[in-house]
Amino acid sequence: MFKKFVLKNPYQLFLTILLPFLVSTVLLLFLQSSLLNRNFEKFALSQVYHQQMTDLQNTSQNVSVLEQTAKSVSTTAFFDDVIKDLLYTDVGPDDYFKYQNKLQSYKNIYPFLQSIYVYNGEHIHAVPRPEFVYDRKSFDDKGIFTILDDIKNNKSHSIVLRQIPNVLAGISTGAPQSIYVYSYLFFDSQVSSGKVNEAIILNISADWIKQSIQPQSGGSGNRIFVISSHGQLLSDDAVHPLLSDLHGQAYIEQINGSKDPAGSMRMDVDGVDSFITYTSTDAFDWKLVSITPYRYIVKDVEKMKEKTYLFVLLFIVGSILLSFYFARRLFVPISMVIQNYNQLELEKRGEFYDRKQEFLRKVIHSRGLLTREYLESQFHKYAITLDPAGSFLIVLLKIDRFSEFCTKYTRGDRDLLKFGMANIVTELLAPAHALECIETGEDQVMILLQVPGLHEPSGNHGLTQLLQHIQQQTHRYLGTTVSVTCSDTFESISQLNFYYLKTVDLSYYRLIYGHESMIFSEAISVSGRTDEIKYPQEMDDELTEALIGGRFENAMQSLNEIVAGASSYSYTALNSLFIRLLLLIRHAIEVLETNHAMKVDFNFNAYLMKLQKMETVGQIMSDFLTLFDSLALELESKKDNKYMKLLGTVTQIIQRDLANPALSLDSIAAEVDLSSAYLGKLFKKHRLVSVADYINNARLEYASHLVASSKDTITDIMEKSGFSSRSHFFTQFKRVYGITPSQYRTNAKQLG
Repeated sequence: MFKKFVLKNPYQLFLTILLPFLVSTVLLLFLQSSLLNRNFEKFALSQVYHQQMTDLQNTSQNVSVLEQTAKSVSTTAFFDDVIKDLLYTDVGPDDYFKYQNKLQSYKNIYPFLQSIYVYNGEHIHAVPRPEFVYDRKSFDDKGIFTILDDIKNNKSHSIVLRQIPNVLAGISTGAPQSIYVYSYLFFDSQVSSGKVNEAIILNISADWIKQSIQPQSGGSGNRIFVISSHGQLLSDDAVHPLLSDLHGQAYIEQINGSKDPAGSMRMDVDGVDSFITYTSTDAFDWKLVSITPYRYIVKDVEKMKEKTYLFVLLFIVGSILLSFYFARRLFVPISMVIQNYNQLELEKRGEFYDRKQEFLRKVIHSRGLLTREYLESQFHKYAITLDPAGSFLIVLLKIDRFSEFCTKYTRGDRDLLKFGMANIVTELLAPAHALECIETGEDQVMILLQVPGLHEPSGNHGLTQLLQHIQQQTHRYLGTTVSVTCSDTFESISQLNFYYLKTVDLSYYRLIYGHESMIFSEAISVSGRTDEIKYPQEMDDELTEALIGGRFENAMQSLNEIVAGASSYSYTALNSLFIRLLLLIRHAIEVLETNHAMKVDFNFNAYLMKLQKMETVGQIMSDFLTLFDSLALELESKKDNKYMKLLGTVTQIIQRDLANPALSLDSIAAEVDLSSAYLGKLFKKHRLVSVADYINNARLEYASHLVASSKDTITDIMEKSGFSSRSHFFTQFKRVYGITPSQYRTNAKQLG
């Protein structure tokens, strides 16, 4: 798309020179940025690896120091005479205080110790504890006996992570029931059963170990933890709890399977792309693992890359703008030359096309007077590939709804759309036939098609499909529909004028077949009746009487029956029928104007011209329906005006004779010279109330006015209002106003 834009740009000559330089510069910048990004990423990984390895080595040293310290403490305690007494002799209760203080002193000297146990095979001495001496049943840390009874898996000078009861639980607020410790085991001897007889157990605080393995760098998202050779988690971790079994994790398997004591890798850890560094410790056969999310490592590199890409983008935009600017400046001196050249070339092409179209129209109207030699020379001049001596077929494309087409598009746009129609025809038909498209009228394009021999076009299934495809593509790409008319095939181009005129006549059968129709000459000759349309005179009379009587629905029904009976006739006969029907309608309109003293906006000649421009029977019938609807509205309006005038007269009579008790529907009907029943129905239809009720309401309204504003007696007011019965007057007054006339007068005086 960019190439297409450049080639269409008037500065393409100079853009072609400048853009390759711009593209090569941009590619160089991207290549350089990619190489720098890769080098920076490697450098960042190297820095992180060295930092993490330093942290792990420091942690390994701390673990080794801890192991040496624990070993030294256990050895010193073993050779301590006081502790030997606990291991090998029975100690009486009187001496517990001395031995307890001795063990407590060891704990105080080495703050990493959470507690100390001395076991002699029968009793265990523990500090700190509520009691000093326990047997195997009374001691709450049952897990230590499981370890001491299994020396096959728990060697002397080994360490075991486990949970023990918290001596502070229940004493200190919020203290947990159990805590984690690392139990360092020192055995003196063993029996044949594999159980330990004498042992010193140093319980090292888990918090102390946690502090020993904290990373020194404190990198974002960095995790350092300890695992055993079996993949068991031996230190606190932000993701997994202590003693979690991690041997199934891919990175743990790779670490345990590696022969190298230390190394690094990049793997997915718990769904996060991570950089992993590991090393082995000299003590306890542990391994230290450091995990850092990869995004933290390359965070600064990514920021640098974003800035670089932003710079490159700005460089591209600026370079493009400069390229266009300099291209314009360079092009200005010769732009007029190029424009003039293009204009001349366009005019030359247009002139050639117009001359060719003029020549082809001349051939159509020549009536066969042009010689074969002349035609061949002109065909060669205009690059026409038709053979004058061959067989031909005319296809006429007629634009549907041409009046709407003219309203929608200007003359120039219409010519352009017809040119596009010719291009569609050429693209679809040229692979199979030699042809020429000729603009023979404003609403039509003629296709002169060379065919291999004489045959009926409707029997050529392939040609019919191509013509249908032309209709579809014209509708799809140009937004308009066309009807297709095909002539018979003819032997020589000298017959062109005769078959062209015949095809034009055939195209008018669109009136019968409708829009987007496909009309063949042989189909018309078989189905179309050319005799005059004959139908009973009664049908004309029914149409005329329905129009004069204002029964327009009946008129339209009669019109539909007449046209339906004429559908099998020829176009000429059907056209004559519509003129005849229009004459009948004009006569009915003249009668309506005379009978109802009205003037209908109907001009026969103008309507006839409008009728002749309509393309289908459906359009004509729709327009007749519109005409009948407008007649109905005008007639209804005329009747309404007459009725309103009559009702106004009735209202004046009621107001004039209101005091007359004899005023009634019959008296009013006699005065306006209408029947009582008709006047009553008419009055109620337009005033929504009967004449009697209207008189009664008018009398009560007049009476209420007199009651409130005059000093006349109620009886006088009753007589002035036209009421002859006092009881009837009081009943009607109270029904409307809810109170008697006297009460009404009292209320009116109070309000006044």
